[in-house]
Amino acid sequence: MTVQNQLTTNNSVENMVLQISRNSPTLNDLTQEQLEQVARLVITQNLTNELNLKSKLIGINYKVERDIFLLQVSKTGSEYTQSSYFKSLKLLERYTKKNGFNILEMNPKRIDDFIYTLSGSSNTKNLVISGISSFYSFMERRHSVIKNPVRGTKSRPTKKPVKDIEIPTDIELFTILNTLPEIERLAVLIMSLRGLRVGSLKNLKIWGNKYTSVSKGKTIHGEFPIEVLTNIKITDVNNRTPFYYISTNALKLKIYRHTLKLYKEGKINSPYSCHDFRHYFSVSEYMKDKDIYRLSKLLDHTNISITEGYLRSLKVEI
Repeated sequence: MTVQNQLTTNNSVENMVLQISRNSPTLNDLTQEQLEQVARLVITQNLTNELNLKSKLIGINYKVERDIFLLQVSKTGSEYTQSSYFKSLKLLERYTKKNGFNILEMNPKRIDDFIYTLSGSSNTKNLVISGISSFYSFMERRHSVIKNPVRGTKSRPTKKPVKDIEIPTDIELFTILNTLPEIERLAVLIMSLRGLRVGSLKNLKIWGNKYTSVSKGKTIHGEFPIEVLTNIKITDVNNRTPFYYISTNALKLKIYRHTLKLYKEGKINSPYSCHDFRHYFSVSEYMKDKDIYRLSKLLDHTNISITEGYLRSLKVEI
């Protein structure tokens, strides 16, 4: 039986697909009528798939899912990470609204087009892309109908080589501490003499010489050296929770702007970020006895290999 007879005698979609696949004709083997039948079949199938997808997406409340995602980020990441992810999704929301897209129906092409609209440095763009990719990965785990369209994109900006890490000298640290307002001074003192991350300061609670806080989603605790305790007592702040009223981003910005001012005045060799004071602590503490296990515990690293990589990035010989 020819392909034409098979298509004529059986008009069901399933049998039509079966008949064509068995005979494996090329388009040149089909008549105009057969081509029209195949075209209708393809269009019908595509519309069916599209309708099935839309019907499944209708049951997903994007705003609820977004809020759950950001809540989870707040439990496992820093305040800065949560804020960064929130801003990334807001950018994507504005883009999809402007172009009439459903944010849950973004595909690789649309994501690539969105990435090309981003402005700012390579690091800024990659931060936005990472936040969006994390959201879609979260959605992919919760809803099988959604796939992460960012995965595999070639549109990510090329990362620029990371510049050498600058660490304050003892003299520079002395200069910075003696010119900072008291709350920022206390923060730098804690980061440089105890090595706490700036993100852990807001939730810092102090009892006597001991403290507890949350850093990168986990509870940390330890003891402060005498110099830190002395400064806490003479600083006009709540001795139990000195940083509860100031956001992490505001504290980071104030400290960086102050060191930038000192740098422009020629008083220090570089503007320093909050993490540079943790670097100062890491190097200073390690050089006391070169006990990497003790340092790893002080830095609240989950394993020794992280501490080794950390020291290598600071160009410290282990």
